Amino acid sequence: MKALVYTAPHRLEMHDLDEPSPGPGEVVVRVAMTGICGSDMHGFLGHSARRKPGLVLGHETVGVVAETGDGVDPTLVGARVSVNPLISCGNCGNCAAGRPNVCDSWQVLGLDRTQGAFAESVRIPARNVLPLPRHVEDSAAVMIEPLANAVHLLSMAPEHAGMFPTAAIFGGGTLGVAILSVARVRGVRVVAVVEPNPRRAQVSRDLGVEHVIDPTTADVPAEIQRLTGGRGVDLALDAVGRESVRQAAAASVARGGTVLLLGLDQGPTTLDFIDLIRREVRLQCSFTYTRQDYQAAFDLVVNGAVDFGRWTDVLPLTEGQNAFERLATDPGDRIKIALRP
Repeated sequence: MKALVYTAPHRLEMHDLDEPSPGPGEVVVRVAMTGICGSDMHGFLGHSARRKPGLVLGHETVGVVAETGDGVDPTLVGARVSVNPLISCGNCGNCAAGRPNVCDSWQVLGLDRTQGAFAESVRIPARNVLPLPRHVEDSAAVMIEPLANAVHLLSMAPEHAGMFPTAAIFGGGTLGVAILSVARVRGVRVVAVVEPNPRRAQVSRDLGVEHVIDPTTADVPAEIQRLTGGRGVDLALDAVGRESVRQAAAASVARGGTVLLLGLDQGPTTLDFIDLIRREVRLQCSFTYTRQDYQAAFDLVVNGAVDFGRWTDVLPLTEGQNAFERLATDPGDRIKIALRP
């Protein structure tokens, strides 16, 4: 099969690889389309130690079941499916508690030695595929996985934040607009989005956000304090993961508020814990999603509650190198670029 292989930092090449075969409990999915994720970009740029040359990246995928392994209903062959790329063991304490996202031995497509979906076919446990209704376009289905991250993040909002909490979203890229979409469904009042890229900032405005703050020209915490009458927001939602962004989010949240941390761009971060403790600010990390979160995101797309088609481009898999370079240098207003084999 043809596959787009990560061969060196900033370099992807089309290779011929062996077709995957399903093991017991697995299926092989003939890929229709796979979206490029920010974590794929980290690998492409050489910033991810767990994505080494020789790996096929890609996990936001949709396709058709081509083959089933032992123990799988053979009538699944031919079904068009969304693929949940998070593979958990199903046996550890966290899996038993309904938290497969923190499984002791979790895997995800396109990470470590698990080959991803920028290829003609991909292998996945049968329990990880959800049949798609005919009316859902492939380009819409590739957004289910990013939305699942947003669903899980907002599930971490504490009850004391109130029925209609205020929020600021830090980052206006794919995860940022996914969070915005889910926040609205959940009744969260988004006071502002923080985004330096002017074209991506315009996407947030087009989606109805009144205040979009450019962190390169504004004092973000001061501006959020102004917009909230000096109180700050109940929820500060970090979709970026840089030290400066985490610090701004922590400074923007109200007393007793919560900072929800999803972005993974950088690791170490210095925070003033004396200030955070005195304001009883809650720092809550969020990692991927559960099966229930993925189902909720699936339902949002199927029901038409979320549609980013206006800001999505679809390119052939052979244009993968150009697509990654474009996202690295000038993504413009593109919320998603997807590759089709």
